[in-house]
Amino acid sequence: MTTAESTQTRREPKQQRSRRTVDDVLEAVQLVVKRHGTQAITTNRIAEAAGVSVGSLYQYFPDKRAILIALHDRHVDDVRQVIEQTTATCAPTSLEEFARELVHGLVNVHTDIAELHEVVSSAVPESALGFRNALHHTFWRVLSRADQDRYSLDETERMLFVLPRMVESLVHGAAHQARAALSRDGATSEAIRTVMVYVNSFQGNGPKHY
Repeated sequence: MTTAESTQTRREPKQQRSRRTVDDVLEAVQLVVKRHGTQAITTNRIAEAAGVSVGSLYQYFPDKRAILIALHDRHVDDVRQVIEQTTATCAPTSLEEFARELVHGLVNVHTDIAELHEVVSSAVPESALGFRNALHHTFWRVLSRADQDRYSLDETERMLFVLPRMVESLVHGAAHQARAALSRDGATSEAIRTVMVYVNSFQGNGPKHY
């Protein structure tokens, strides 16, 4: 079942009270995870944590997967907002500044759903590819605005191959960082530093190979 198909199978909230019920259900998933872990996510526990009856939950979500897909859709919206805001804010700046702000913003928004990310991703297997494609399109837009004398066609193609994959991997890794040896802030800094080293390796005359 695709995300669109799942959305069609559940009742869309129209009144403020109904929208609040949906929000409570989605927020309750985090409470269940914190109290019992991801393996304990069930519609009964979610309804209890949300303070609604299971019957009320089923009015909007036919099953647990529909709830996870709704969480995924909300996460996609958050990611899209970060990308759009960073693109607009950093439009006059350099690629380096854009990449730094983008990684920082994306780590923050992924941290909000870090404990649930694997569960949500399993409900929507194509989510990683969608994220990578969005990053590819974003970097293409930014690079197309860059000084044409700065990056050759070869350099642009290489960056468009590496940057979306690099950022996707580093963002997810930093958001899931829970080891005491490296804090989440430390992981974020390392993710940004890695991207900066790669982007800066293209400065100068002609392509460099490493």
